[in-house]
Parts: sequence; structure tokens; C-alpha cells
Amino acid sequence: MQKLALISVILLALLAMVLAACSGKAADGTGGLPTSLPMIEDVQSLALFDQEGRLVAEHRDSADLNELLEGMKAASPSYIGDPEQSGTLYELVATGGKTSRTYSVNDLRATNSRDVSVKLYAEDGERSSAWTLNSEWIDRLLDPVSDEEEPELQAIVDENDDSVTLVANRDIDRQSLEEAVRSALSIRTDESEVSAELAEYTEFTLKVTDSRRAILLLPNLPQGAAARFTLEGAKTAEGEPFRIVSSQGGVEIVVRQGLAWSGLRWVDTAGRTVREHGFDSAVLIQVANDGANDPELTIYNSRDGIVYRLNPNTDEIEDGAVPGLEDDGTGYRSDSGIDRLYSYPARADDRYRYAALGLRTVSRVDSAKGTAHPIYESERPLYGMAASPDGSYIALLAASDDFLGSYADLVVIDSEGKGVSTFKQAAYMGHSDGWHFIYPIDWVDDKTISVPLVGSSEQPFDRGTALYDYKEGFMSKEENAKLPEDAYGLLEEAIGKPGEAEILSVLPKPNDERSRYYAVTVAGEGSYLLDREEKRAMRIGTGASILWTSGGEIVAWDSTEGKSVELASLG
Repeated sequence: MQKLALISVILLALLAMVLAACSGKAADGTGGLPTSLPMIEDVQSLALFDQEGRLVAEHRDSADLNELLEGMKAASPSYIGDPEQSGTLYELVATGGKTSRTYSVNDLRATNSRDVSVKLYAEDGERSSAWTLNSEWIDRLLDPVSDEEEPELQAIVDENDDSVTLVANRDIDRQSLEEAVRSALSIRTDESEVSAELAEYTEFTLKVTDSRRAILLLPNLPQGAAARFTLEGAKTAEGEPFRIVSSQGGVEIVVRQGLAWSGLRWVDTAGRTVREHGFDSAVLIQVANDGANDPELTIYNSRDGIVYRLNPNTDEIEDGAVPGLEDDGTGYRSDSGIDRLYSYPARADDRYRYAALGLRTVSRVDSAKGTAHPIYESERPLYGMAASPDGSYIALLAASDDFLGSYADLVVIDSEGKGVSTFKQAAYMGHSDGWHFIYPIDWVDDKTISVPLVGSSEQPFDRGTALYDYKEGFMSKEENAKLPEDAYGLLEEAIGKPGEAEILSVLPKPNDERSRYYAVTVAGEGSYLLDREEKRAMRIGTGASILWTSGGEIVAWDSTEGKSVELASLG
């Protein structure tokens, strides 16, 4: 049996072969395209392998084999591109008696391929050739009982191409699909105001590659605009409603004009973008103060160990990680992929910082030498960490329960790891048990620690904070800022969902004597800047509002491709 190496051989040789084939006159009169797919007689099994050589599916049932083989016999001759577009690659081995033949399968359904769903490659004599197959064939190849599953329509957004790939596990009723898009499609400007003049840009095109796949194109999307629609009402050819699964995670599908981008955006009070900073791989942003209200953002990438320290007031950025630091592999990892936390004492020697490796082992790190001295081992997973401004103490939030619940104990240790105090169930962030999130924690000054109280039925408010003296314990609790009623009305009007806005955070502009400006984060909608005097609600980001700078700009997360980040902030 030939092994997976054939895929690499074929794909690397494709360009040379097709050029060689095109250099002379085609003997079969098809303009260089192959004729029928070469197949062996009396096929007894079809085995599909992934790129790692693992068996994905195997077919020996005669009924299944017959349908798959008939599909292969009906495959249409195709070309090999220059370059050839790549999807999910497989190796297909057909075995019959004492002979076998190996094919390469290129599943292009999740790509933006305009005219082909699946390609099959085989060596035919001294040349490699390609044939096309449909989505139903590869559905059956991957899972013979896929037709028995609930009808599902996947929507895969390609921001670089301003397109949406639609892939179903049933034949699609094209008319219902077009009506679903047309009835819901709207165009918005950067300020998220639906503009009547943009109605002419709601033209769309469906490029159908087969009965189960199509590409939705928005060729006239104006610069800086976003198209929004749902697929509710799309049905199968038999009239059954599809369950919609979007790559963006929500019901509404958003296509933003231009190349994909994710990062932080600084916006002034008029809603204008002042500057941007890309962080395409970020998964967590922590907000920390130095006790004197000078904030710093710590931005973590997932799994690659890259960490940035960003001063949002000056836009100065530096590497915050220490290369080579590893835990023993028995630690923990948050659900966003974080396996370590850093904290940087604001007034201590910048050479030293603290790291919670494996979200368990706290170490004092010498960044110049790249060494870590373990000082404390937590019995339970850590949710958060913050060093005091002078570096003398470290405040930790550790899971109160073994099952990763919402409560966290506040544990304070000194710079040598000696325990100073422990306050049970000091913090609360409402979430389902078993989820490992990073909690915000900060020092207000050298003695006072602030921790979150969010979503607790035991509190008189939904979102707030509690203050603790690092030795004496609980001092007070306070509700976070709330949105004035008139500002809430502006927000509701902007998102077009009266009574449904779930507010995650409210950030009043500091030193705003007239309480004119508010930055708000709304679940599923992103960030809005509200101007109460001008009665305007301006959408400023797809993610959270993070903080106000000393210059009066609001920093928000924005992503044209729908990426989200976890935010650990007490605001």
C-alpha cells in the first residue's frame, strides 16, 4: 500500500507536470485535460487517511462502495492550478484483490474556491491529472450516515475576500437561501448607522459549485462598510430548515470590507480612529495600574509564549515574556490557552517580575539572566496574579473549589513566597463550573487590593469590586459604573434590539464634568461610544472597550475577522 508521501510528491510535482503536459499538443483532443479517472477492477475497500497517516474512514460495505465508486467514475476532468489551491488534504487508497491505487483528495469546501468543491488527483502514465467531485461524494466518503444527521448549513467568513462560503450536509434550496440573505442583508458604515445611500450596495452573488455548496460574494461593498445578515429561513431541497453554524459564532454574519485585521483601536470622542496596533494572535488582555492610575496592558498570545507590555497613553510597547521559562508539564492551562501569567512591579527594578508558570508555580524572574526562582506553589489553579507596586507582595486569586467554580480565594505572599494572609471566597466571576478563566486583580496602592464581584446572586449588584487590606482583610465593596437611562436609549436605538442589550461593562470618561461620554461593551455586539449631548451612539470595536487614556481616547478591541479576546479588567 502506498503511503501518505504520495500527497507531497504529487503536489510538489504538479506544476512541473502540468507545464510539461501543456507544452505539447494534447493527444486526446481535450485541450490537455484528462479523460476518465483511472481505476482498478473489483474494488473491495476504500481507505481514507489524513496528512499524518491516520485512518479517517474505511469502506467495505458493497452498497457504500458502489455509490462512492460511481461518483468517482462520474468525476469531471479538471486542471491543476498554478499555484494549486489547497484545502484539507487526504490520501485515498482503493484496494482490490492483489492490486491497489492511491489518490490524493483535496477537500476545498471550506475555502473560497469559486468553481470546485473537491479535487481528486491521480498519476496517469507519466503525468499527474485532476478530476472534480461534489460535496455529497466527500460527505459520504467521510461519514456514510451523514445524511441521517440534522440538516446543517455552515457559514465560513473570509474577510480578505469579502465572501462567505456556505457548506451544507444536505442539498440546498437555492431560492430559500437567496430570500434569507436578501431579507436580512443590511450595510452599515463604521459608525454602525444604517445608511439609506448604501442600499444600492446590497447586491450579492451566489457562485454555486454543487447542490451542497455556494460562495456568497459582495462585490460592491464600499470601503469601511460592513454587511450584516442572517441565514434564518434557508431550507434543504426537501423543505427542512437548516441549523446555521457560523465561523463567527453568532446568529448574525458580518462581512467587513478590506483585509482581515485584529488589534487595538484608539478612538477620540468624535468616533474617529486616532491610531491602531495589530495583535492578530492575542487571546488575553490584562489591565493593570501602578497604584497611581497609570495603566499598562499585558497582551498574551496563545501557546507561543509571546507576551507584550503596552502603555496605552504613549503606545510604547516591549516584550513582556522571558524566553525559556517552562513548568514541569503538570500545571494548568486556561480555556483561552494561557499557561502562565506575568506581573511587573511598577516601582521596582524593571529587571525583575513575577511569573505564575503552569498557573500554579509562582516564581521570581530575573529577565536579564532569563532565570526563575520558584517561591510559591498553589494547591489549586490560579485565576489571577498581581504584584504590589513596590514588588514586596504578590496577590493571588486561586480557585476556591476543586471543580473550577466561580469563587476565588485571595492569597497574599511576600517576595520570598512566605504566606501573609488568605481570604476565602474573596472574589467571584459568574461562569459554569469547570471553566478556567483569568480573573482581574489589581493593587489600588501598596496596601489595598481590588478583586471582582461579578454575577453573584449574593451581591446587591451585578458587577462590582471588593477592596481588601493585604493583611487585615475585607474593607468595602462597590458597584461598577452604570449607564444613565438616556444613554441606554441611545444604545438600544443603535443596536436595534430594544430591551435586549446585555451590558458587560460601562466606562465613563474620566474627569468628564458633564458626564457626556460613556464607552460600553455589549454582549454579542461589541463596543459603543455614547455621546449624550449629540445623542450619538458610535460603534468603535467588535470586542470590549478596555480603558480611557490620559488624552481622552477610548481603547477598544476590534477585529475584521471576528476574533475575540478575553479581557481581565476591573472596569
